[in-house]
Amino acid sequence: MAERWQFGSPHEAQRKILVSPHRYLFFRSGLGAGKTWAGCQWIAANVVLHTAGTTGVIISPTYSMLDDVIRAQIEDLWPESVVATWHGTERSYVWPNGSKILLRSADRPGRLRGIQIGYAWLDEPAEMKAEIWPVITGRLRANSRWLHQVLLTGTPSGFNWTHDVFGDPGQKLDQGFHVVQASTEDNLDNLPEGYAESLRSLYSVRLAAQELDGSIVTMEGQVFSEYNPAVHVIACNWPDNEPTYLGVDFGYRKPAVTCWRRHPERNAWVCFDEIMPEDVTTEHLADLILAKGYNLVEAWCDPAGKSATTAGRSDVEAMRKAGIPAKYRTASRVRRVAFGLEVMRSALAPADGSEPRLLIHRRLLKGSRRGIHRALLSYRFRGNTEAPEKDGEHDHAIDASRYLWANTEGITRRTVTTQQGPKTRRPGVTERRFDL
Repeated sequence: MAERWQFGSPHEAQRKILVSPHRYLFFRSGLGAGKTWAGCQWIAANVVLHTAGTTGVIISPTYSMLDDVIRAQIEDLWPESVVATWHGTERSYVWPNGSKILLRSADRPGRLRGIQIGYAWLDEPAEMKAEIWPVITGRLRANSRWLHQVLLTGTPSGFNWTHDVFGDPGQKLDQGFHVVQASTEDNLDNLPEGYAESLRSLYSVRLAAQELDGSIVTMEGQVFSEYNPAVHVIACNWPDNEPTYLGVDFGYRKPAVTCWRRHPERNAWVCFDEIMPEDVTTEHLADLILAKGYNLVEAWCDPAGKSATTAGRSDVEAMRKAGIPAKYRTASRVRRVAFGLEVMRSALAPADGSEPRLLIHRRLLKGSRRGIHRALLSYRFRGNTEAPEKDGEHDHAIDASRYLWANTEGITRRTVTTQQGPKTRRPGVTERRFDL
């Protein structure tokens, strides 16, 4: 049976993956670099190249990622006759030549031991357990006329198991490990206008190298290495009724509140005051805030503060009862520590080279020993990980501040305009005819 199948032309990095003769492939890319498109086309090409009826598998960290990302792209790219074969119970597609493509989650790698396949695509492997690698490579034993291959696609996340296995581009090529690195800019023709620019303005230089360029960076040492008092400490004044925003970290032992206002002349936030008491109830903390007499607009809190305490009320409720506009978001991305820290780091040193958007008022140089100035200088990563060290001293001021930053700048700057209409299709669309 012959079927007409239309698809766009790959960019250079995608082409290298699609024609690679090596056994193990890694498309290590920045966000929006076209990894999902490449993966879907690579699977389809393997259907044609392998013996009819050979089974392949697509694996994501979770089933929701398969449904939200992979299946959405499959339905946009694969022939309608194949898309129509989706079997919800088996979670599979069947091509006209009898080749079945399984969609599986990596949450329990041991469950994949029973399959027998000719090729496999692992999407976002950095979010999978290292156990997945020996499990899936051991399943490549289906009888087929073509080379058994495994493709990995994803954004790197430090020196994890994928780097241990694949190394850097070209490092293990003679051993059959082919790494192709692609940046967000490699795929600009197929991204909404302003997408790459908006992310570079959000990310710090360090994380832009990872998230946009597909490079592996080391997250170690000082978290806020961008913080330079000579650059970020300023003096300015406001009217008494200037709108004020708070970041609030709850806790009886060492709660923390950082107070922020917009700079009167620059596009920046200024932390101009802080409240760092010890051994106080949330009600007492609210009294200390109100005693300042500030014109409070928003007070961004830890979403865990919505849960009831042993006193029978939640911290958020206590704040609101006192008249403080306590707010929180429960979205997983906003709650992630790494996200809030990255928004702050990028504001200290925007990757696009613009002026810092996070400033500290000079009066805080003599603030609390666990205040925001000392915290920015002392907060450190835990080992060679993206997780910060919770030292009980400097983490409270940072936590309070990141609640505000993640929920204000993190929301407005991460959102790329959606008024652009559908994605621009790749130019030079080609049409091929395959015997399936």
